[in-house]
Amino acid sequence: AILSTHDLPRIRYNASDDMLWRNISRTKYWAKDVWIIPIHRPSGVGHWVLCIVHLQSKELHLFDSFAEQRPWKSEVKV
Repeated sequence: AILSTHDLPRIRYNASDDMLWRNISRTKYWAKDVWIIPIHRPSGVGHWVLCIVHLQSKELHLFDSFAEQRPWKSEVKV
């Protein structure tokens, strides 16, 4: 499932469950084994990173071209 970050601001600003469901229900992301999530990192220069979630193995794979400058370790909870 390729997930859009389009609805993240709606979640942050307390959009209703009905509105969120209307926008994401057609993706059926919950039925997929792998999620691909683009993430915008606005701090600093602002750039995009990619997170690939493998649900079966509970692994996150992060690609961040600026990773040496700002590690993700502090932002990903165990």
